[in-house]
Amino acid sequence: MTQNVQNQTTDRIEWIDYVKGLTIIMVAQMHITLGTQEMTGATHMWLADFVEFARPFRVPLFFIIAGLFVSRSLKWDFTRYVDAKLVHFAYFYAIWSVIQFAVKFAFAGYGNHAVSFTDILLLPVEPFSTLWFIHALALFFMVTRLFKNVPPIFLFGGAIILYAAPVHTGWTTLDEFASRYIFFLAGWHGSKFFFDVAAFARDNVTRVFAGSLAAFAMVYFFVAAGIAEKPLFGLLAAFAGAIATIALLSVAADRGKLKWLSYVGKRSLYVYLAFFLPGAVTRIALVKASVIENADAIAAIATSVAVISPLVGAILIARTPLAFLFTRPKSCHLRQKPQLRKTFA
Repeated sequence: MTQNVQNQTTDRIEWIDYVKGLTIIMVAQMHITLGTQEMTGATHMWLADFVEFARPFRVPLFFIIAGLFVSRSLKWDFTRYVDAKLVHFAYFYAIWSVIQFAVKFAFAGYGNHAVSFTDILLLPVEPFSTLWFIHALALFFMVTRLFKNVPPIFLFGGAIILYAAPVHTGWTTLDEFASRYIFFLAGWHGSKFFFDVAAFARDNVTRVFAGSLAAFAMVYFFVAAGIAEKPLFGLLAAFAGAIATIALLSVAADRGKLKWLSYVGKRSLYVYLAFFLPGAVTRIALVKASVIENADAIAAIATSVAVISPLVGAILIARTPLAFLFTRPKSCHLRQKPQLRKTFA
């Protein structure tokens, strides 16, 4: 069943929620798995193998999806755009940075990120730990607004040069921009292509499954061969994995399978902001208790708790003074000019 792309731009698109749900779960699983491996000293984990397999396309897919509807928001007036694409992210970045620092200090010695006073001072320009995603999104949206009238060929040319260049300054903001902006651009200017892929997948299930299997096999080969970090192979693996994931999840959404992914995707911001806390507490508790020896089991349980806890927590605090943790208060919105209605004599 092929959906109308025009309608997709105004109504919520379920396959996008599926993709958001999967990507946020993969992000949580990555952090918790690596933290578990470091804490337990495990030499081999199958979840760590999955982390490596998904590395080429996990974050690119996140930014491709983020860029799909940027064309629509670029038509907004500047105040509305800044409120939605800068102030919105800055609010949650500030609130949850404070929480993350507090947790890191409280669990000093147990996490996989050290904390220093310098980290706090550099917070506006140097994101800490998992919150670099939000920091990068705000930057991507503002850069896109600044260069919205530049021909795409020049934007892609510059982004590809940055991606291929050995930009390793140690400054997260610059390094991540250089290696990730190409995917946000792809979502922006290639949105029709990705919607067409999703529509094609729903009507050609057998071919899509075969093609996706081949794409994932290619990604696996690139990773196993150690060439996924090279620019050309990195781009191929990123887009192959992303396209295959979009196609498969479009089929799942069309057939009503894995609907829980849609639920998670619609609330992916909640999970992204808060997964680190229940995930870290569960991981540390399980390791210290020594009840479960298997590192994969510990990571799997901690990941499940990390994803489910923010969803439950958001429901519980929705009508309490703590609602500000997941919902930006009206007082933190930019005051916009009222829309003038036309009057006729």
